[in-house]
Amino acid sequence: MVDRIPEDLQKRAAKTNGHFPHTFTAAELMALELPPVRWVVPDILPEGVTFLAGKVKMGKSWMSLALCVAVASGGVALATKRVEQGEVLYLALEDHQRRLQERMRKLLPGGTAPEGLHIAVEWPRADEGGVEHLGGFLSEHPDTRLVVVDTFARFKTRATGRRSQYDEDRDAVDPLAPIAAEHNVAIVLVHHLREAESDDPLDMIHGSAGLTGGVDGALVLKRQRGRADAFLHVDGRDIEQPTELALKFDQDAATWAIVGDAEEYRMSEQRAAIVGVLGRADEPLSPKEIAEMTDAKYGATREMLSQMVKYGQVKNLGRGQYVLPDTSQNVPDDTDNLTNEEGNVSSSGLSGHFRKEGSGDVRVNDHGEAEF
Repeated sequence: MVDRIPEDLQKRAAKTNGHFPHTFTAAELMALELPPVRWVVPDILPEGVTFLAGKVKMGKSWMSLALCVAVASGGVALATKRVEQGEVLYLALEDHQRRLQERMRKLLPGGTAPEGLHIAVEWPRADEGGVEHLGGFLSEHPDTRLVVVDTFARFKTRATGRRSQYDEDRDAVDPLAPIAAEHNVAIVLVHHLREAESDDPLDMIHGSAGLTGGVDGALVLKRQRGRADAFLHVDGRDIEQPTELALKFDQDAATWAIVGDAEEYRMSEQRAAIVGVLGRADEPLSPKEIAEMTDAKYGATREMLSQMVKYGQVKNLGRGQYVLPDTSQNVPDDTDNLTNEEGNVSSSGLSGHFRKEGSGDVRVNDHGEAEF
């Protein structure tokens, strides 16, 4: 067979130790019995290389350390996701032992630290032996399920400026994919977001498209400074449909918890805001007035009012005037749900985001805040 290979191909093969690229047919591919995707955190974090990105001081390190503790102990991640137990390597490259000890005490009040959680505060950069050391650790600890690099900037090869940023970024992540595949682990790279906002969360990850294009997935944590809630955008090659989850941060336990779908959560916040302004108002309000007072879009406010009328959370007095049900006992009900008002926006695009909440009763406390 060798003498049938053209001379130029033989020369190329000599340069690659005699190995030719392997091909397979589509029929052979379809006949294979391939294992399903293994999830470290179900529906959120599969095996492979994934970015966890967020702005500075937004809780990325708390989230990554809590994930490490959950996996090492076989516990629950993000307060809702039961995870399979396995060993974990946490490269805390921006921390020291005292800070890590304090965080662990807060995450494990009165509990026992898991033996399978391995921590390092120093690690060589990727081009200084860091990748090889990582492969060596995983070979010595075959039960490892998760590796977290916090932060990726302290691990990746330093930029030389002699090539394009895309090429340097791609080379920074490419060596990690084969390691993750060989050892069946999830490698999470904690990274930063740009200051500039974008409609596409992936575009906010600091760096060029070479970074996001070279990994399997991304988790983007977005949070308004000073607020306890945030949103986690989940996307990747093994994620069938990109999703966005609403999170709450528990200050006492120092942990993030999933509280539901982000769109539903935003709708719930909007409903609470509407109830709040109506509770504080001395007279009925129009959709335009409510939109201005809640800093929301007019069309979205009309949609929300229509849904809230259906659930009995607000009352439509007719002619676009709304009050809370308990303030309209002696006012005749008007069943108009905005469907005939000029400029109405159809509710078909939003109704799928709602969950009916029991009786739909809403109370307003002495501070004008909604209580569902």
